[in-house]
This record gives sequence, C-alpha cells and structure tokens, in this order.
Amino acid sequence: MRTISEAARVTSLLDRTHQKKSLVLTLAGLSLLAGLVGCGGVSSDPTSEYADLNAAVPPHQEKARTQAVIDRSYVIEPERDATFIAGETNSFKVRVRVFFPVDSYELRINGLPQDVAGVALQKVPNEAGSYIVTWSAPKDFIPSDRSERQVNYRLELADVRAQDPSVEQLFRSINRVQEFSFAVRRTGKTPMIVNMSALPTEIAQGQMVPFTVDVADPASYDGFSPRLDVYFQGTNRTESGYEANGATYVRHESTPKHLGNGIWRFSFVFDAKNNDVGAQLDRDGKRVEGATHLRTRMLMKAYGSSGGVSGEKLILTKIAYEKPQTASNKPEACVAPAAPKAPAKTTAPAAKTNPKPAAAAGAKKA
Repeated sequence: MRTISEAARVTSLLDRTHQKKSLVLTLAGLSLLAGLVGCGGVSSDPTSEYADLNAAVPPHQEKARTQAVIDRSYVIEPERDATFIAGETNSFKVRVRVFFPVDSYELRINGLPQDVAGVALQKVPNEAGSYIVTWSAPKDFIPSDRSERQVNYRLELADVRAQDPSVEQLFRSINRVQEFSFAVRRTGKTPMIVNMSALPTEIAQGQMVPFTVDVADPASYDGFSPRLDVYFQGTNRTESGYEANGATYVRHESTPKHLGNGIWRFSFVFDAKNNDVGAQLDRDGKRVEGATHLRTRMLMKAYGSSGGVSGEKLILTKIAYEKPQTASNKPEACVAPAAPKAPAKTTAPAAKTNPKPAAAAGAKKA
C-alpha cells in the first residue's frame, strides 16, 4: 500500500510540473506576438486607418459634401416671426454671415407665389451683411374665410467672389439656397364711425329725412365691406322721462358705397311719416300733457370685415308733434249711435152705422 501511494504522489508531481511548463511557453508566445505587432509592418499596425488624423490640411481644400460644411460656410438669418399686415407696407431684416474670406456676394429672393408682386430686397447701407425685405400686401390677399396666410420663399447666396479660387470653388459646390416663409395677417385695427350727415336733432312729425353715416374699416376692400347696425338697447327710462326707440324710425336706403381708402358710406331714412309717433311719457310712464316733442334714442355700431367692432355711437333725436300733446288729442271713445224710435201705432177708425135703415126697421115693427 505504501508503494502504491508513493507512486501516485510522484505522478501528481509530474503533472503539475508539465502544466507549469505549458503556461510558461504560452506566456512567452504572447510576449513574442506583442513584440511583432509593435515593430511589424503596416498591415499589422492598429492605427494605420487613422494615419491622417492629425495631418495638416491646407485651408479651403476640403470637399463640400455634407450639411455640416454648409453650416460652417455661411448662415442666412431672417428676422424671427416676420409678419406682413394686409393693406399696409411692412418689412423685416435678413442677416448674412460668411465664414470664409470673400470679396463680395449677392443675396437674391425668389420662389414667391405668383400673386405676390413688388417684394423688394435691399442692402442696408453701412451695415455689413444686412438686408431689408419690404412689401405692401394687398387687402384682398387673404381669402375671406381665413385670417392669415403663409408665404413661402427662397433666399439665395449668389455670385460669391474671393481672391482664393478654392473659396469660390467651395461655394459653387455647396447648396446656396435656403427656404423660409413669412405670415400675412389681417389688420388688428378696429372700424370707426367717422361721420354722420344730414340728420337733425329735431324732425317734424310727417317728415322723411335721408341721412348718411361714414365708416372707416382698414381691413375692408371692394367686395368685402363692413356692417353698420342701428339698434336700441338698455332702458329707455330717464330722469326727465321716457325715450322712444328711435331705431324703429330708421331704414336702410341702399347698400354701402366704397368711397376709397377703406371709407364706406351707409344711406338711411328717418321716417316720421309712415311710422306711428307715440305719446311722450314722464319718468313714471304717464302721458305728459302739453308735450311738444317725442324724445327718441338709438345706437349705432360698426363691424369690420376682419372681425373688429367699433364703439357704440348714441344718437338722440326729437320728433316735433304737429300740435302739442293734450288730453283733447286723445282719440275719443267710439259711441254707438242711438237706435231710431219706432213709429207710433195708428188705430183704425170705427165703422159708421146707417140710421135710416134702422129707423125703417122700427117703423115696420110698429
């Protein structure tokens, strides 16, 4: 048994010695391989694909192939939230920055819709790289069912000139056109009632008086007119008495007429002839005896074509009675006429008797 145990111990020792030798050979091989890589040919160099990482490149020699090159070449910056107002002349600024040494260039605007005409692009004097876009948007530029319209356009950096030919070549090879847009909105100005003519403060009962009202609406144009309302609102009771609804005496005479520059004329008639002129009442609602006028009031308000609303205009008018209002002016109660008397009845005369035959009859009896 002892002999067998010693033999097993020897065998185990030999196995461990063999494993150590194999490990040493493996480490030696790896060390040799590392040395070959560090000192070997180009094909074994792990940094060979980065050989030009730090190479010096002459300026402007790189090819423009990506958007990154464009971004490093120039920037066109229109003013933010550029907006035009229909019917007005407006402008916005555009700034251009070029990141290469150039002698000159031009900025051009194109790609506008066919119905956009008269847009001007001008360079700002004494302000390098600054331009102004100016335009007068027509009043009818925006469809009547919309409040705003977007306009797309393009800005082009053209005719770039430089002393270095490689700079010119660079700008010929890159995209020099950028797309932008601006908004056109309706004016925020509200309409105004600017004039009223030929309506006196006193009108005689039985008269028909024509008058006109002028409304200024900056957003209007031919075919897109404002609206003028005549109405009564609120209480008609005042400290000095009641005021009748004057709007009931007013009627439109014709459609509004455009006088130009957003001014519209409305024609009306105040009719105190074909409308009943009621009684003037005091603050308690009682008839004022001896009153000579009926006091009326009405309001007017203009509604613009862009949705704006004017302030209210109060109009006070008196209707002069044909004669002072008194109790005798009240219509008398209708009294039915008395029924005619029936004619008196007549009695027929009594029948007359003949005495002679009666006497004769008495003689015969005797």
